[in-house]
Amino acid sequence: MVLVLISSGAVWGYVHYRLDSIHTVAAPHLTKTVKVPAHSAAGLDPENILLIGNETRAGITNPAEIQQFGSPEQLSGSLSDVIMILHLDPKSDTASLLSIPRDLFVPMPAGSPVGPYEKIDAALNDGKEGPDNLIQAITDDLGIPINHFIELTFDGMQGVVNSLGGINLDFPEKLYDQESSLNISTTGCQHVNGAEALALVRSRHLQYDPPGNNAPPADWPYDPESDLARIARDHTFLRVLASTAISGGFTNPIKANDFIGAVINDIVIDPGLRGQLISLATHYRKLNPAAVPELTLPITTVNSYNYAGSNIGDVDFPVQPLDDQVIAQWDGTALPAPAAPAAVDVYNLAGSYNLATDTASALHADGLNAVIGGDKPAPGSPTETLLYYPPTSLPQALDVLGHLSGAVMLQADTSLPAGTVEVDAGSLLSVTPIAAVRTPPTPTASAAGPSSASTVPPTTASPTTTTVPTPEGEKPSSSSDQLQPWDPIACPAT
Repeated sequence: MVLVLISSGAVWGYVHYRLDSIHTVAAPHLTKTVKVPAHSAAGLDPENILLIGNETRAGITNPAEIQQFGSPEQLSGSLSDVIMILHLDPKSDTASLLSIPRDLFVPMPAGSPVGPYEKIDAALNDGKEGPDNLIQAITDDLGIPINHFIELTFDGMQGVVNSLGGINLDFPEKLYDQESSLNISTTGCQHVNGAEALALVRSRHLQYDPPGNNAPPADWPYDPESDLARIARDHTFLRVLASTAISGGFTNPIKANDFIGAVINDIVIDPGLRGQLISLATHYRKLNPAAVPELTLPITTVNSYNYAGSNIGDVDFPVQPLDDQVIAQWDGTALPAPAAPAAVDVYNLAGSYNLATDTASALHADGLNAVIGGDKPAPGSPTETLLYYPPTSLPQALDVLGHLSGAVMLQADTSLPAGTVEVDAGSLLSVTPIAAVRTPPTPTASAAGPSSASTVPPTTASPTTTTVPTPEGEKPSSSSDQLQPWDPIACPAT
């Protein structure tokens, strides 16, 4: 939106009129932008814009699209096919993009209709409150503030590409995905329309035709990385799309009008963003899409995950401290500075003997005032570690998070007193050795009534390690795109 709305002063008034027709939805959990002197300029502050690709089938009536995507009756509800956060820095006129894998297993906001825990893409399945529910999940679980959002549907995605007259992509090999209707039957640089582009960016079951292969598409090998590979291809697609918009001359009022008309009925943004689209387009008009860093949160995968009595399917687990390191690389101001918590209550969420006691001992050795809280029923195997914190105590939660490695996820909890952090220790957890800033007291049991497993006094060394524990020792995914020989790339410049 920002790139293609770069227009001349002569058409500004008409563009402004069309922008006023874009549908807006308020999102109460958006974070107000904060002026950061080192990063603010020209009346603009650093901001994070959540980009949502909504795969809802609601409103689809075209028989061809029903055959391609499925009918609203067959596939009801909404899931976020794409979850990306665009960070804009007005002082340096730079941007950076962070992708969140849609299968990341996270706590849902309180009262979410999909239940207390799900894949993060399910947070969108809350009707008109869906964007706000997803925003709250990202902010509560990852600590990332979201200032604005843009939500685009299937038709909007196709309309964007078609309004540009299509885009050009270079396909090193033939590609096929029965579920997304992708069918690239020739190789080399070729023109892609909106429907073909949508099939590509949605493809999570991609099959490729290896050299020397004569088998039919259904028998081609699968891309093993599924959603992570799709994210990498989406990054390529976005760079090509933005470059096409810029080179296409959107100072032309007819082209600007075509673009706005193509998306106006299939896009939802927050009111605050609508009010500054022209300012953003003007300020970032010289932004080079090829220079925008594109990162993805590292994850590990658990197949056919059973949690709290339900099969969630294949899920992604977070990997700390790698995830926070990538967030800092994407936007060094996204997370607040850590602050020491007043108390840390430690519970056992994995069913492992002495886990709460040993974890509390290790945190004490790191200088935290940890209290043994006892045991809780293990909801699954393996289990993530959950860090509960009051909404006003994110700095304290980040301080505790800095001592931990493994599958660790934040969760806001209004019932906790300010400054207190609760650690529900999962099976994939280690405590990172940090030089103690004070002599820690001996861990004690909390008033919550610990079980016998957590009252055993620690008699062995604290379980500290520098190794990041992952499911079955799986190597965490890369934060940078790992394009494969069959993945499409930008066509060579002519």
